[in-house]
Amino acid sequence: MLYANGQYSFEQFIDDTSRVRTVERLFEVFIEAMAHLGFDRVNFSVLRDLDLDASAQGFGLISTYPAVWQDYYAHNGLARIDPVVKWAVGSVRPFRWTDIEHEAELTRRQRHFLREAEEGGLYNGIGVPFPGPKTLRGGVALATSVRKTRPMENLDLLAAYCHHFYAVYKRLVPPGLRLSPAAVSLTRAEQEVLFRLAHGLSNEIIADRLSIKAGSVDFHVQNIFRKFGVNNRTAAAMKGLMGGYIEL
Repeated sequence: MLYANGQYSFEQFIDDTSRVRTVERLFEVFIEAMAHLGFDRVNFSVLRDLDLDASAQGFGLISTYPAVWQDYYAHNGLARIDPVVKWAVGSVRPFRWTDIEHEAELTRRQRHFLREAEEGGLYNGIGVPFPGPKTLRGGVALATSVRKTRPMENLDLLAAYCHHFYAVYKRLVPPGLRLSPAAVSLTRAEQEVLFRLAHGLSNEIIADRLSIKAGSVDFHVQNIFRKFGVNNRTAAAMKGLMGGYIEL
């Protein structure tokens, strides 16, 4: 990348992304651009976008978050209480994570979650949602690995980077089978399993709660993964919540 006066401009970002031909290269360009804007922690997710093939959707399609935090988040099913995700659902503009604490009525557990995120190496967080006509399509979550840093003043400019990135991403994703409301139908048993999966319960505990065999739970979980086009429990929980299949 070339920089004018040592700065990386939005115009240069547009020019750089116009030359990419693969999603992998786009991710590299986007991560580098965010780093030049001061954010070395990047998480990009597509939760429910009917324009995209199911294979192009998922939680954490990009994640430069610390691996320890990612594992902790997934293992404890924190998607069900994550206040950043819940705030993004009703947002159309970028927001600072600190805004959530000042403007939302958070539970003690949600406030503790934000402190845990900082302890996990995520500071100065900002969310950039991609709103859809009915629910959240996805978004980008950004943070820094150091507490003290120069704050990003122009969030609308930051959102412009993210929305342009998403537009290019959608252009690069090959056409295919679309994920539509009619394409995904969960059985009652799958809904029951998904509900408990979203609460962070293990297959063994779910089996005990539903009085079924652990193998049956695994069968339902694999069916949910296949129908949602995901490969992990966190992504399944996010799609279940954002798509209205379950409510916590």
